Amino acid sequence: MHIVIAGGGISGASLADLLAHKRDDVVIIEKDRERCEQLYAETGIVTINGSATDIGTLKDAGIAKADVAVGALYQDSNNLTFTILAHSFQVPRILVKMRNPAYREAYELAGATTICNMNDLFRNKIIMELENPGIRIITSLGNLNSQLIMFTYPENNDPEGITIQELSTTGVFAKNCVFAGILNEKAGKIVMPRGQDRVFPGDKLFLVVDQNLIPEVSDYLEAMEQAGRQPGG
Repeated sequence: MHIVIAGGGISGASLADLLAHKRDDVVIIEKDRERCEQLYAETGIVTINGSATDIGTLKDAGIAKADVAVGALYQDSNNLTFTILAHSFQVPRILVKMRNPAYREAYELAGATTICNMNDLFRNKIIMELENPGIRIITSLGNLNSQLIMFTYPENNDPEGITIQELSTTGVFAKNCVFAGILNEKAGKIVMPRGQDRVFPGDKLFLVVDQNLIPEVSDYLEAMEQAGRQPGG
């Protein structure tokens, strides 16, 4: 894919580096010349020195052949202009970083296909993890009301473990949840689980879950830990 990223700040640069390692054709547009030179020296990624709101600069970056355009500029007003111009070149997928929710409708009208609300992501992640300290929020799944979370299977459970099939019929896990992975850090491997794969105390579990169930998952894990501490548990 040919991907044009507007903005060579931390967000744009880290995304570009990740995509480049996946062998995508990535171009960064950055108006600070020294930053352009630094990015190229550190990553080898093609950088265009100029404004991502200038149509000539966009042409130099290959916007006409882009499969994806990413607006990672600091100001929403600039990201919005970039979105409008990318849409005028009929870029099929336009992803933007939004700081001010008041811009959402404007982004949608301008042709953005994915809008990442930075304030909501930050606030929701912090609140969710503060209220559920045993659970790590990995990511939201698109516009769905679902989250990919990770938690440690309680250490004081049966050392023989439990199968995914058994666990998925137990308590909250029998609800709207899907087990997506088992990480055994001692063995240094991750397993895409099937019904008979076993989970052992201390394993990290990845779970796709309705976000409204996360407090219930947290409470259930705490209850499992407390039960395991009881005599004979």
